[in-house]
Amino acid sequence: MRRPYRVLARAVALGMLAGAAACAVDDPGHPRGFPEAASVDETMAPASPSASTVPALTDARARSALLRQDDLGDAWAGTQGAATWRDGLLKGRTDRPECQALLDAVYAEDILGEPKGGTAVTGFDDYEYGAQLRYQVGAYDKADVDARLGRLRQLVDKCGEFTITGAQGQEYGAEVTPVELPGGLGDARQGLRLVVSGAVEGEDSALTLDLATVRVGDTAALLTHGGLYGIDDTATRDAAQAGVQRLQDLLKKEQKERKEQREKKTKKAKETKEAEKGEKKTPSEGSPAEEGAPDEPSADEESSA
Repeated sequence: MRRPYRVLARAVALGMLAGAAACAVDDPGHPRGFPEAASVDETMAPASPSASTVPALTDARARSALLRQDDLGDAWAGTQGAATWRDGLLKGRTDRPECQALLDAVYAEDILGEPKGGTAVTGFDDYEYGAQLRYQVGAYDKADVDARLGRLRQLVDKCGEFTITGAQGQEYGAEVTPVELPGGLGDARQGLRLVVSGAVEGEDSALTLDLATVRVGDTAALLTHGGLYGIDDTATRDAAQAGVQRLQDLLKKEQKERKEQREKKTKKAKETKEAEKGEKKTPSEGSPAEEGAPDEPSADEESSA
């Protein structure tokens, strides 16, 4: 059921809860993201054969590959700020150590690792479901992203159900399940759904959060879509598909531009070479060939002969 007015009231309440939690407790200081994937020695990683010839994705190019409101539908609009439930329900400690890395990565949206080029991020609010969608895209190391996706897949399989203890000691039940993404979506992909349930301000509540990560060549996109009163199940898949399509269109455009630049360069070099070759074939005035040629006999010499 869609309850935008109730969602607004609940968002205000969660904002107060998150603010109180931030003031009362220091950050636990546990690591964010996947330390196993992040510890890869970048200096030892083999460089892509085309790394020196293919320019990295710029911030401006990355922005052009972001989702647009038209990709999502009339219910969505540009975000008014980060959802307050992020701190209220996703920041805490887990009862199972292996699930802490998963929770930290989801909370910090640290799934893709360190970017290797331009990045861009955007957000949208769904005023029908009271949900929020965040989408980021950028250039990343292909091998590192694949390693992180593999690690994420393992954590989803291992965790299943666990308990989150919030900043003020409140406990929430958490359940994580894989989300199937279309098989032809990008070169590599991984999705999950995290449901966090518990009492908020004396009322039972449940946060549903979808996360989808897709790699396309040396670029990748991360999408999160969550809300306190459920989410549109089709929105995650549709947004991921629209975002990847924009990214693929951008990469095709860049590939076409690079091809045209190579062709222009090759054509110019060929024209220069042909021009230089033509100059060598054409003798100049007063050349040694003309100076050494025998003189034509005069009319008197011919008559005396």
